[in-house]
Amino acid sequence: MSNTAMSDQYDFITLGEAMLRLSPPAYQKIAQAGAFDIQVGGAESNVAINLAQLGFRTAWLSRLPDTPLGRRLAAAIAAHGVDTGGVRFAPGERLGLYFVELGPPPRPNRVIYDRAGSAASRMSSADVDFARIAQAAWLHLTGITPALSPSCRAMAADVLRFARERGLTVSFDVNYRALLWSPSEAAQALLPLLPLCHYVFIAHRDGQALFGAPADAGEAAAALRAQFGCQTLVMTLGEAGAVAQAEDEQVAVPQPFHVSQVVDRIGAGDAFAAGFMAARRWGKSLADALRYGHALSALKLTLPGDLALFSRAEVEQLIAGDGRASLR
Repeated sequence: MSNTAMSDQYDFITLGEAMLRLSPPAYQKIAQAGAFDIQVGGAESNVAINLAQLGFRTAWLSRLPDTPLGRRLAAAIAAHGVDTGGVRFAPGERLGLYFVELGPPPRPNRVIYDRAGSAASRMSSADVDFARIAQAAWLHLTGITPALSPSCRAMAADVLRFARERGLTVSFDVNYRALLWSPSEAAQALLPLLPLCHYVFIAHRDGQALFGAPADAGEAAAALRAQFGCQTLVMTLGEAGAVAQAEDEQVAVPQPFHVSQVVDRIGAGDAFAAGFMAARRWGKSLADALRYGHALSALKLTLPGDLALFSRAEVEQLIAGDGRASLR
């Protein structure tokens, strides 16, 4: 929990790249598409929006091109209640895009990035509104940002150190993306950053691939927390649930919610992180925080797009069903 006063201007602040997401409608492949659905997506902006929907004061920092596309993206994020006043607009640059082919089982989703050389990938510490970060209670970053470029990697380290020195709660989602870098590159870059964080989120499969975590979930959570030097390790296990490992406590909570019709999996991990962070900010236990994460993630699976646009009341209504609810 944060030691900062409740008079902070923001409950949460995040920093990273957001992109326009283009998807063919009705489960089409790109080769078939005559039109695309346009939405906004990015791990850190997703979390900021999700938390704003839950009733928190949130802000998102980034570097965007000073173009109609860049302005459109910032306006879309602000429309969900997120403060974007700290975004740096850079003339003469481009916005990252990504294309998503949604595939119902057994066809997998397919993601194609068009983000190389984007304005956000050129971000450095000079672009960061550190004064705005100092007004927040909690900072959240992900491993996607340091994957974008050496300048983003150095910036992430500066931001994390600044937040810790100012007494913010700091969380970090490893959020490994194989399209951006190799497991060895990611591990080497992230290991120096993780001791700066109170909470580290990681999928069990990524813990194994990047850091050699054991196959047993409980052993993996304990080993990764010790390796990272963080206060609390939160490890997701897919349909098996999640485990939280603190210094003197390990809590495992199975995924209690059956989603009978998955509409869109993209953004489910960001929803889990937001649900967990919200619960901790509300003073909930680790076990309850995992339940909130599961609930918001399950609800997200029922919506198209990256975002979990649900209120606290909707999340708690699902949790009150003790897992007996089936989402359709």
